[in-house]
Formats: sequence, C-alpha cells, structure tokens
Amino acid sequence: MNKGQTAITELIKEFKTAYSIENDLLVNLSTFQSLDPKLEFSKVQRNENELNSIDSNFDLIFGDFPFGMNRIETELLPNKKISQNWNSIFKSLKLLNDKGFAFFVAEPSIIYSKQALDFLNAINANQFYLNLVLKIPSKIYEPHTNFQPILIGFSKEEYQKLFIADLDQDNIPTIVQNFKEKKGTELENGIWVNRDSFQSFSNFSILNQIGSLKTQYKEYKEYQLSEIALEINLTRESFEEKPNSIYIPKIGTSDVVSSLSNLKIKPQNYFQVVLNNEIVLADYLALFYKSELGQLILNSLNTGSFIPSINKGSIQDSFVAIPKLEEQKLLVHTNSKLEDLQNTIEDLRLELSLNPKNAPIILEKFDTIQGPLKTLSVEDEILALIRKGEGKQIEFKQTFSKNIHTQKKDPAIEKSSLKNVVGFLNAKGGTLLIGVADDNEITGIEDDFYKSNDKYLLNFKNAINSKIGSEFYPLIEYDIYKIWDKKVLKVDCQPSKRACFYDTNEFYVRTNPATDRLEGQKLIEYVNRRFAK
Repeated sequence: MNKGQTAITELIKEFKTAYSIENDLLVNLSTFQSLDPKLEFSKVQRNENELNSIDSNFDLIFGDFPFGMNRIETELLPNKKISQNWNSIFKSLKLLNDKGFAFFVAEPSIIYSKQALDFLNAINANQFYLNLVLKIPSKIYEPHTNFQPILIGFSKEEYQKLFIADLDQDNIPTIVQNFKEKKGTELENGIWVNRDSFQSFSNFSILNQIGSLKTQYKEYKEYQLSEIALEINLTRESFEEKPNSIYIPKIGTSDVVSSLSNLKIKPQNYFQVVLNNEIVLADYLALFYKSELGQLILNSLNTGSFIPSINKGSIQDSFVAIPKLEEQKLLVHTNSKLEDLQNTIEDLRLELSLNPKNAPIILEKFDTIQGPLKTLSVEDEILALIRKGEGKQIEFKQTFSKNIHTQKKDPAIEKSSLKNVVGFLNAKGGTLLIGVADDNEITGIEDDFYKSNDKYLLNFKNAINSKIGSEFYPLIEYDIYKIWDKKVLKVDCQPSKRACFYDTNEFYVRTNPATDRLEGQKLIEYVNRRFAK
C-alpha cells in the first residue's frame, strides 16, 4: 500500500475504535484501491443495483466509486443531471444509521462547483450533512493516474462548522479525537471552519498566505481577479493587442506573460485578462504569478478529474495580493535589473572558456555581489516560511533561553527548542526559527540575552553539544539573519540515519505541528520502523 491508502485505512480503523463501530458497510464499485483489501467490514457490496435491496442500516459506510463518469438523471435532483458517482453517494447514505458516519473518496469539485452546490443542497434536504473534508496524501492511485481525490464525511447530524484536516499516517489519532471532541486549531491536526468560506485546501492555504503577506507588508491588499479585470477574453486565432493585459494559459505549465510577443503556446490556449490600470500593472501581476504563492494560485485554478484545465469562472474567483502602484513599479523595475544581471552573467559564462584572463576579475567582482544577494535570498526564504506558518517541518520560538513571563533564563525554554531539533532529526527534518512568535510576529532575538551574533551562536552550539551531541553537528546548520530590523536564528535540520535523544534518554519525533515524546512500545516500534537498515 502507498501512503494514501495506508492513511485512509488507519483513519477508518481509528473511527471504528473511537465510536465503537460494530455494523459497517463497504461499497466498492471502483477498480482503484483506496483501502487495504484486508480491512474487514460487516458487509461488502460490489454491485450498486443491489444497494436498494439491503434492508439494514449501518454505523459506518465507506464508499469507493469510479471518477469521471457520465452525468445522469436521478431521484435526488429530478430536473438536473449529476455525476453518477455522486448518485452512488446518495444511494449509500440512505443506508446510514442516525448516529453513523459515511466516508467517500471523491473528486475535489464535489465541494466547490456549481453542480456540487445543487447536489449538497439536495443532500441536506434529505437530512444528510457534509461535516468533514480531508486532504489525502498524494499519489494514491499512481501509476494508474496522478489524479488526487479528497475524502469527505457525512452524518445525519448537522455540525455548526466544517472539519478539515491534512490527513497523514502520523496524525490520525489526533484528527479523530479533535473531530469527536469538536476542537482543533491547525490544518495538520484538524480545524473547524465556516462552511461557506471553504472551497479547497489550496484556496485555504492561499488565503492564509495572503493574510500573512498583508501582515508582513501592510501595503498589500487582497483582490479577487474579477474585481480588477475589465475583460477576460478568449480567441480562436489571435488576440487584439490591448494595454495592461496578462495572458493566463488554459492548459499546460507555460508562464503568465504580459505581452503577446511572449506567448509560448497558441493564443487559443490562453485567457487574455485586461486589467484596471488604476489598481494593478500587468507586468507586476505576471511577476506575481511566478512567485511560489502565484504558482500555488495557478495550480489551484485547474479543474477536471483527469485532464487539468482552467475555466473562466475559476479565474474570476481566484485571489491575488497587490501592493500600491508605486510598490508595483519598484518591483517590476528591480526584476528588470535582475534579468539584466542574469543575462550579463550568462554572456560572461559562455565566453569564459575563450578568455581565461577575465577569470580573476570575474571572481573578484562576483564575491562582492554574491554575498549581499545571497543574504537577501535567505531573508525572503525566511519570510516565506513565516507566511506559511507552523507545520510538520517548521516551528517558531520567540526565544531560546528567556522566559518572556519571568524575564529570566529558563532551562525549560531551551529544552523546548532543542527537543524540536531532536524531533526534526528523528523525522523528516525541518526548520526552527527562533525570534518568531506563534502568531507569526517577528520579535527578534535581541532581548534573548543577546550580546553579539558570535556569542549567541556559541551558546546555541554548546546547548546542542550538551543535550543532543556533537555527532549530530553535520545535520544541523544554523545562522542569524536580519529580517527587516530584527535578528532571527534559522536552524535547518536534516533527517538523521540514527536515533537521536535529548539528554541521552528522551526521544522526540515531529509528527504534526507539535513534537511528541515517545516511550515504551511506541518508541521501540517507531525506531524499528524509521531507522531499520
């Protein structure tokens, strides 16, 4: 089994245990395997036509249906057609007990498309409610297809909010517990959100990052593209040149460009978006779409089960982050200078082998340029990490030694940072940022008994040596960087090939946006699984 199948299987097992499920049903109509075939159910149904003949109800139902099937007329929506697998969901739900739960693997469009709105409203009218949406680990159906579904959960009780989570093998018990107890504050362990505000996991991440961007840079504003687009045009042959326009590819991975001369594929495969020049410059927005956040937004626009494509509606509804026009002009100008520098470097590289006398001069000039630019690059990387927030591989700590409540040095505070380093080493690696508060505010390390970079770094190194061990030095890189007017310690940890302990006997592992201590049988099982040769 791959990670996706294992995660779904373990989730169903955990639900069965947490809710003492005794009577459950598997409806398996798909050739794809979403569960471990060895997982036992009270009843297994592989023929949809026989669902109507089942005369009992179930505490838990799991449905595995084909994707991309034809739309059909159904009793659920007599005057409209819906996808055949959605109708299978409705037929399965009619076998659910009043206190039961039903889970289905489905395409993401089932929670945001216009067709989905009609379907969910009709489901609600029949007193079935979507209360849970889980993001499944990627590549669940490879090598057959790279299509990425989601897991949705229904019950007959309507919850006030929608529970969403990023499903992973390591966080399943916490997700089920948070769902059962109606708690949770972050996506990795589950969080309750307003139903109307959630469209997709990518959109949820986009809005969070834009919110953080607006916090970091007060001049940024959030817009839907429909608010700044004067026109969105398609063509069968060629576009009319219109000022202040960008061209978004409907298919493929070509760049968004701001000039017809820069189109890489045929014009009929682009949308022409004419922009309001009082709000945004086309050159800026084309540059924005090249950023990590911009790429995430473009990827989120893809619709369709198996052939990703972008439609006009998804473009109109998408969000972008835009600063003031003066800032946009500065960013575009700076980008132009960087492109000039890149072209100059490429020309020098091509001619270097034919003119070795220039090598010493190039080296001398390069050293004076690389240092400042590299520092700026790391600063941008740190700001991007802060915008994403804490997660499995990123942790923030306001201080390393000082207790902010007592204003005194506190060994427990140091341990809090160091056990995260141990947790990263024992898991998949990660980054610790010291000088950043839990709410993403950059507080800096200057008030953390800081005297100089060298003394602060030496104190950190001594703590690693004392509590973790010098043999792990090669896996831990750390340095201090100035972010705006504050200093932040960035600690990068690689995954270790051997078990790492805090103070020789405490074992920690990063499993979600927290670091857990493992003991006894759980410790033995994890070490055997993680560090098996």
